[in-house]
Amino acid sequence: MQAKLGSRILDLHRPAISRRELMVGAGLIAGGLVLGGVLDACGATTQTVAQASPKRGGNFRFGTLGSSKDIMDAQNSLSNGDIARQMASFETLLQFDLSNKLTAELGLAESVTQDAADQWTIRLKQGIEFHNGKTLTADDVIYSLQRILKADLGLFGYSNLSPSLDPKNMQKLDDRTVRLHLTRGDSTIDTQLAQYYNTIVPAGYAPYPAPQIGTGPFKLQTFTAGEQTIFVRNPNYWRTGQPYFDQVTIIEFADASGRVNALLAGQVDAIDDLPTAQVNVVKAHPGFAVLESSSGDWLPIEMAIDMPPFTDVRVRQAFRLMADRPQFVAQAVAGHGTVANDLYSPYDPCFATDLPQRHQDIEKAKSLLKAAGQAGLTMDFHTTPNAEAMVTEAYVFAEQAKKAGVTLNVKNDPNYYGDQYLKLALSTDNWFSHSYLDQVGEGNIPSANWDATHWPPKDASGDRYVSLYNQALAAVDKAKRCELIHEMQVMEYNEGGHLIAFFVNNISAYSTKVSGFKPSKGDPPTLDAYGYGFRTIWFNS
Repeated sequence: MQAKLGSRILDLHRPAISRRELMVGAGLIAGGLVLGGVLDACGATTQTVAQASPKRGGNFRFGTLGSSKDIMDAQNSLSNGDIARQMASFETLLQFDLSNKLTAELGLAESVTQDAADQWTIRLKQGIEFHNGKTLTADDVIYSLQRILKADLGLFGYSNLSPSLDPKNMQKLDDRTVRLHLTRGDSTIDTQLAQYYNTIVPAGYAPYPAPQIGTGPFKLQTFTAGEQTIFVRNPNYWRTGQPYFDQVTIIEFADASGRVNALLAGQVDAIDDLPTAQVNVVKAHPGFAVLESSSGDWLPIEMAIDMPPFTDVRVRQAFRLMADRPQFVAQAVAGHGTVANDLYSPYDPCFATDLPQRHQDIEKAKSLLKAAGQAGLTMDFHTTPNAEAMVTEAYVFAEQAKKAGVTLNVKNDPNYYGDQYLKLALSTDNWFSHSYLDQVGEGNIPSANWDATHWPPKDASGDRYVSLYNQALAAVDKAKRCELIHEMQVMEYNEGGHLIAFFVNNISAYSTKVSGFKPSKGDPPTLDAYGYGFRTIWFNS
């Protein structure tokens, strides 16, 4: 999930510190990026704002959630503020565009090609410089990837890159070209190189308080955790004409109400993670706009398949049939979301759109529970307020379950992401949207760091699922890869431990004095991927 904190939020792939511990330590994240607003299917601003021609100058003030535990590390983050800082100063080899499509045009690489199942070649754009004037070279790419692969650093990218990428087998072909020799076939390397936390740093880089030298549009001037960060324009930025602001100031708040009040008072120019309850409040104030994007972010109800009563697949199936999905969208996120079908990664090109949409069927659910010997079931249901909708989702489902004779005792535990996480039979969670194979690697396979459902089964079908995963990773042919992924998705759809009732939109708000924001399905989608590091937005007056 992401330090959504995980990867949701952010994909916190930390071997030394769990994703949940990070979320607890930061006391924020996840909730912010999973909020949404009512939009059309493709996403759009909820208030039309004229887009003026770009102008230069000014200090853009951005309000976000933060705490004294925040950090400044090009390849790691514990909060939304940390992510914003990453994107202001550092960049990735590839990048996702506004439609969540992978592209080299927006990244540091001229090309990233898969030469064979276990070999990739990276070719850098020419003439890109770091903030200190040093030219970006293959040596920096190799150092950056080797740093991500150091298990003791607990960086986000470690979880998905370390099984395939050999830190000792990266070959410098020339100053702009690197060849990666993998330990196994892996077709997802390109998507990993586009993750916002897998940035490229200069050889010898270390986190703050060491100098933060990147290739990004802004250079760090001052950083005070939990309070304020100031960036100044990079005059030698490689993208012609950008950025537009002279300065970007990131101001951190302990709660959402503080951010909203600061925006309406003119103390900040934009905020992320606008609570659904405040959407109409902001829209009612002249001079402000709401930016809402449809999203594949998901808040699953997770059933541990190796813990009673979910060891019986009929109980898992019954729970999925107890869910009234439109009601979840209406009540858990106030209409700011879309109905889901128990599968994640809706933007993946291999997403299984052919599987029948599940609908509530109370009588079928009762029948399945009775056959499994679980009629009248009573059990605890764990949740936490790390994301705005997580607690509401739990209570909504508890009410729905009553219709099937099931009593769910909701346990709202602020310390849920401590020692309990991954050890509970029934719980809620929060994730950003990722490609399917990336998500499997993070949370749905025995080697995953955050497998809350304990999928797949420890039997022949589980072995089959893992085999399909490894085959799909190695498949260079996209059609073949999609065939393998489809079989995996069918297995999860029929027998998995996730109840995914809805996807949530992302909502931000800003002053109409700022132009350039567009709805985005990218990762992170908040505020148009933070204005692609605050470089694509400007003051219009």
